[in-house]
Amino acid sequence: MKKTILLASLVVSLFCVSCSSDDNTIPEPEESFYALRVGNSWVYKHYRRENALSNVFNDTGVIDSVKIISTEEINGNTFFKFRIRTSGNESNAALCAPNGERFVNFRDSLGYFVTDTGVVEFSRDNNQEFLLYTSGSLQVYTARGENNEMISTAAGDFDCEWMKIYAKEEPNLELLPALDKNYYADGIGKVLNTCSFASQSTHVMERRLISYNVQ
Repeated sequence: MKKTILLASLVVSLFCVSCSSDDNTIPEPEESFYALRVGNSWVYKHYRRENALSNVFNDTGVIDSVKIISTEEINGNTFFKFRIRTSGNESNAALCAPNGERFVNFRDSLGYFVTDTGVVEFSRDNNQEFLLYTSGSLQVYTARGENNEMISTAAGDFDCEWMKIYAKEEPNLELLPALDKNYYADGIGKVLNTCSFASQSTHVMERRLISYNVQ
């Protein structure tokens, strides 16, 4: 069975192991890079590569509707509660979340976008690698990418910072071929992420922002 790298998206159930802890309460800035404000919302659509040799991606019909619905105090820190509703995945397509509703808490801690379990999804300044989760013999990491990239989706054109995502396999922590990316735009939030099978160098899926409402 193929091993998969599932990106550091809002599917918090995949985040099993953290390599950082986060204890200090940081006041929320007026202008948030991650667009952290109750009421903000985003809609993403999943597109699958037609075949391994193609640059064509086809609409899968799977949609993630994301909204910040509230804040929550956890261990003395204020987190923003994201509600994610997935629809259109009646076939339980691989690399897409199952239909239904789930929740995840995030906050901006000095530029680190972290969950309430301490997992770092995004880092604005630090180039160190962060462990996202382990899955069997795989350890999945993220680290900041170099230079901004322009990303175009149905929602517009965005100047994005990005994180690379990659896997290492035990026992020798051999680096596997897959390299995925997680793109964020200043004041908008997540714009696009890719998803791969760990053994393949070409990503299979793109999760693209198609609309958003950011205050």
